[in-house]
Parts: sequence; C-alpha cells; structure tokens
Amino acid sequence: MDKNRANVPEDLFTSDKYFHYIVQYVGDIQGEVSKVPGYYVTIINNQYAMISTERETDLNVDEPRFKTIEFAVQSAFFTLQQVSPIEAAKVNFLQLELPLNLTGRGVDIIIIDTGIDYLSEEFIDSRGETRIELIWDQTIPNLGKEQKIPVPYGTIYTREEIQKAIKAYREGGAPYEIVPSRDEVSHGTNMTGLIGGTGKKPEFKGVVPECNFVVIKLLEAYGYKKLYNLKINVFDISTIFTAFEFVERYIKINRKPRVVYFPLGTNLGNHKGNGVLELYIENILKNNAIAVVTGAGNQAGKGSHTSGVITAVGQRRAIDLYVAPGEQFIIVEIWVDQPNIMSLDIISPSGENTGTINPAINAIQTFSYLFEGTTIKVNYFVPEENTGDQLIRIIFYNLQSGVWTMALTGEAILDGKYNAWIPQEGLIKPETRFILSDPYGTFTNPGGSKYIITAAAYNQNNDNILNYSGVAFIEDFINVIDIAAGGVNALTVAPNNQLAIVNGTSVSAAIVAGVCSMLFQWGIVEGNYPYMYSQTIKTFLARGVSTRPGDIYPNPQWGYGMLDALKLFENII
Repeated sequence: MDKNRANVPEDLFTSDKYFHYIVQYVGDIQGEVSKVPGYYVTIINNQYAMISTERETDLNVDEPRFKTIEFAVQSAFFTLQQVSPIEAAKVNFLQLELPLNLTGRGVDIIIIDTGIDYLSEEFIDSRGETRIELIWDQTIPNLGKEQKIPVPYGTIYTREEIQKAIKAYREGGAPYEIVPSRDEVSHGTNMTGLIGGTGKKPEFKGVVPECNFVVIKLLEAYGYKKLYNLKINVFDISTIFTAFEFVERYIKINRKPRVVYFPLGTNLGNHKGNGVLELYIENILKNNAIAVVTGAGNQAGKGSHTSGVITAVGQRRAIDLYVAPGEQFIIVEIWVDQPNIMSLDIISPSGENTGTINPAINAIQTFSYLFEGTTIKVNYFVPEENTGDQLIRIIFYNLQSGVWTMALTGEAILDGKYNAWIPQEGLIKPETRFILSDPYGTFTNPGGSKYIITAAAYNQNNDNILNYSGVAFIEDFINVIDIAAGGVNALTVAPNNQLAIVNGTSVSAAIVAGVCSMLFQWGIVEGNYPYMYSQTIKTFLARGVSTRPGDIYPNPQWGYGMLDALKLFENII
C-alpha cells in the first residue's frame, strides 16, 4: 500500500470533508487522477485503489470519467454487530492442563474493530509483557514515523512501543504520549476480552487466554456520518478493504496461524457471497492457517429485507416500504437474479410516480416529486460487475414519510426471483421497514461467503435462537450460517480495567473465533494437523455441535447447531 503524497491534504483520512471509494483499475491511475483537481488516489495493490474527493459521487456514472478505472465499488455502510457466555461453548475443560491445555498459544488473533485498551491487565501476560503484537490505528495521522508494514494512512505501533507505554503507565508516566491509540467506543476491547482475556479478574477469563493479538482500529466514515447525521459508529468499505490488504501482507511476514475476527456487517449487496469484499477475503483464505470469523448480524425481525417472484413477462409486483417520520435519506437495493431483467416504477405516498424506468447498462436517472419534495436517484447495473445479477440501486433524498411503492415489471423472465434490502438498524429509523418483509436472507455481508465462518447467536439460558440473529436464505443456506454460539449477557473486560455485560452476534462470533484458535493450536502449533484451511475449520466446527430434539440440521437459523467445543475435540481426536 502506497500513497502519492504530492498535493495530498494532511487531513484526507481524518476530516469529515472527504468521501472515499474503492475502485478496480488498470494502468497509471495515479497519473490520470492527479491531473483532476479535487481528486486523490491511494494505491492499495496492483488491482485496487482508493479514490478520495470532497463530494459524494458515483464514479461509475458521474464526471469526470477516468479511463483507468474499470469500475467503482458501490458504497456500503458497515456497522458493528453489537455487543456468550463461554461456559455454554464448553471451552473450560479444554483450557485445563490435562489432557489438551488449549489456550491459544502460538496463534495470533487479528481484531478488526474499534481498537483496544492496551493498558488493560487482561491483555498482559503473567510476566508483565503485552500480548499485543502491534496496533494499526487508522485514525492517527502518521507524521513521518517509520512503519513496520507500509500502510496508506494511520500509524502502526509495535510490541516494543506498546510495552514501553505500559512501563510508563506503571511508573506514573504518560503512556499515550508513546502510543496514543485508545478505544473510545469499547467494542473492540469488549470483544478482544471475550476471545482472549488473561483472566486476572477472578470473574472473567477469555476463550484463549494465551493467544496474541494484532489490532486494527478502523477509521470511521466521517464524511457520511456528518452528511446523514448518523449517531452510531459507521465504517465504509474503503477502510475495511485496506484492513484486509494489511492482513494479507501481515500473514506473508508472519507465518503463525491466525484467526481474523471481523464483527461488522452491512445489509447492502446481493448476499450470495460473490461481492467484491467477499471475493477479496476469499482470496486471502486460500492460504493455509488462516480463518475469518464474523457474526450473522442483528437484523432478523427488523423488516429490512423482502423478496418475491415474477413468473411471466409483463407481470407486475409491488415492494411497499414504510418510511418513518424524520427519515431524510435511505438507500434501497433491489437485486434481480440473473438472467432475469425487470423494470421499475416508483410511486410516492401521494400517488406521484416516475413512470416506467427501463433497464439499461449502467444507466442513472434522477426524479423529483412535486408534492413530497423528495428527490430520488435510480442507478441500473445490468449486469452488476461482480455478481452478474441485475442491481437497481435507489437513493432517496429529503424523504417524506408514508408508504413508498417500488413496482417491478418482468422484462425477461426465467425464474423471476428478486430480493430487496434497506440499510441495517442504526442507519435508519426503527419504524422504517418493508411492509411485507422476509426474515430469511437477513444475515449481513460478508457473512454470505462460503469460506468465511459465520456465527449466529442464541440464548444459552433457554436454547432459543435470538429473535434478531441474522438468518440465511430458506433455500440456499449451506455454509452461510455455520454455527450458533451463546450471545446473551456475556461478562467481559472494558476499558480502564472495568467489566461489562454485552450481547449480540459479535459475542457469538468472538466465542467461535476463540475456538478456531484452539483448533489452530492443536492442529498446526502442536503438529497434529499441519495443513488446516478455512474449509477444514468449518468442517471441524460442524462436527462439534449440540442440537435440539426435533430440529432438522443444518438450517437457516442455527447452521449445524450449537457450538460444543468439548464434543468437537472428542470427535477429531
């Protein structure tokens, strides 16, 4: 990762003035973009780059058109899968001295989250040494500091620097003058504690208390947060892309087995596992000794997904979306399974409509409604570059509350399947939802990848799936939701050596990530199974489950069942 620093603003990645976009390119993109005022390029690798500018734009359709850009990735907003009980996963027996003593020794956990409280005793071993290999804080500008691994923005702090800061803290000094990285949100610290807290507090011990950590603190999408007055932590795909590029570079210089914990998700995308981020991560997972774990998201029952079928050319089906009062902006993505093609008509609450908007390759049209004062932008992708499906992306500005109808008409029909999503909870008001919603297909991306390990959350106190835990499609669910782990009232560490109670699919994913590191320790570090890939881990997890009588497994809610680490190792040893 490299950056042409000539004429690049110092606050390019920390100011809310700028918007960032991932593009696929060929040729000299730096040379071309540098000629256009107000546009800046950051090279990620020889295929992808980041374009930054002061305006919200769509580089696929808006001017200027850059010849070196093959396509721009559509913006997707990622949010945290909010903060299981470890006993429910039965990992305690495996931590004991006999027979296995699986505590994560020799395994790195890469945390992509909101940072970490590196001063916490839960991330310091019994000798007083930090268990954090490095922190890449994307939010802290690099003022000429030499980097262990080249990064396009932000600053890397090494184990030696972190240890020096801890020493200063213990001596009454100023640790944040040495390593100024903090976890202001606490989510990253919470989840890291669940995965691998040392257990110095008698009430708490993580799944793998002897693993090491590599922490990537993500840069928030400040521009979008300000533009749309968002009150939650939100991250765009550009910072996540660079985080996974860093992961790929890190694994090439450090040959230890590693688990990547990624507790973020987005509703946008076709949820088939073939989006640009999913494919990029899958390329990394072709390496031995690496696994990526995410949660199923917390969107089931939130009315953020709907689906349907058009069976004949000319047939019309309506998607009704209730927009709550005060909603100003919303994105709707309608994905039509290939090779079907559909046209669109959008009817406002007062009955105004756009008329038929015919599909055309990468076409974009803007419409204004007289009575509502609402403006919409409709972008057709026929086909969308990565998936081959038809994507209709609708952006509403200055919304009027009420029921908005998106009427689809079949133009070329084989099986006629379509799905639609709106952004996840926190990005929209709780009352905004599809009137006829579909709970299947409510897992968040990139959880749909067949290679990423995706964890659902259940209430370990009564063995019921949580009503908000994301659900796979009713038909295509194999390898989407892999397993369920407890996700209710988990005790974990918080900044300033405090404890916290947390809930959600971030929790279940953290428990699964810890068990994955146990598998890597047993298989690779201890030599019992030296070639262990992501799909190997998935298979082992599927064999280590408890199930409820009467249920059929696998299924869209639970995957293969409830994580049972003790049974997992009983079945492979």
